[in-house]
Amino acid sequence: MPLLKRWRLEQEAITFAVVLLLVILLAWGSPAFLDSNNLDSLQTSMAPNMIIAIGMMVLFIVGLFDLSVGAVMGLSGIITALVLSAGYGMGAAIACGLGVGIGIGLINGLLVAVFGINHLIATLGVMYMTRGVIEVLLLGAPLAGFTSFPLAFTMLGNGSIVGVYWMFLFALALVVVGEFVLRRTVLGRRLYFTGGNHDAARLIGIDTKRMQIGALVFSGFMAALAGVLVTARIGMANRYLGIGLEMNIIIACLVGGGSIAGGKGSAIGAMLGVAFISLITNAFNLFEVPSEWQSSVIGAVLVVVVAIDGILLLRKQRVSWQTILGWRSPRRNSATLPAE
Repeated sequence: MPLLKRWRLEQEAITFAVVLLLVILLAWGSPAFLDSNNLDSLQTSMAPNMIIAIGMMVLFIVGLFDLSVGAVMGLSGIITALVLSAGYGMGAAIACGLGVGIGIGLINGLLVAVFGINHLIATLGVMYMTRGVIEVLLLGAPLAGFTSFPLAFTMLGNGSIVGVYWMFLFALALVVVGEFVLRRTVLGRRLYFTGGNHDAARLIGIDTKRMQIGALVFSGFMAALAGVLVTARIGMANRYLGIGLEMNIIIACLVGGGSIAGGKGSAIGAMLGVAFISLITNAFNLFEVPSEWQSSVIGAVLVVVVAIDGILLLRKQRVSWQTILGWRSPRRNSATLPAE
């Protein structure tokens, strides 16, 4: 426990225990869980979500979140496919797809950090605008979207070694690099300071606006990277790519130790949160649970995690349990009350 506290990984340890328990229960309750096809499906579904979750967790650390990641993922895949279809090389296509994510992330950053727009409103608006651009680009295109990509491109999402997909190994490498940057570099400490106490961080010389812009650009880049890999994996890019993904990513980050108040989170937690959501979804599919119940359970998980996060925040501020539960009214500073 002292080691976990030192590395601020207490909640991540709980998530890891839950994930391990889910794996044991699924392996015991469904023989299909350990089937190679199911394990392949888990890898290829987790990898892009892990990549996006790393970017989202950085945003949680600075006290923000991004509702446009699913739309960025979709547009990035479509732009990559468009450039490939126009006859350009794979490198140029990937660069254009990643550039889309960086550009949208920069727009989000400017709206939030420079113009002072709430990050919920800014990223929600950008999400709808990006989805609109997708529809414009696909006017007249077949329902399946763009297909017939070069073999070298599709191998990015389908290549494997001893049963482990390259994209999954790449996602794990990003987790390791992300954890090192957050824990061992000046940049990582500045991100935590920015989210932990925005005003104090600014007073000690941290450019908090630059931190926020950088975090949103990074989130856009990671969503675009995931979009490129998913497009390579499924061999097509259509208007449905990334729809509804942002809520699962946000839930994964909260489950993995992030906080809506900022100043908390880790790349390891992002990975564990994605593993939790993926295993829950996989369990629904293996036991043939209706989709309506899947949405209800995921929504319930979000409510519970946000409630726990709020309670922990209040306890950190030394608010009593009686006040949190409504048994006692919060104390008011008599100096701020108007004279009678």
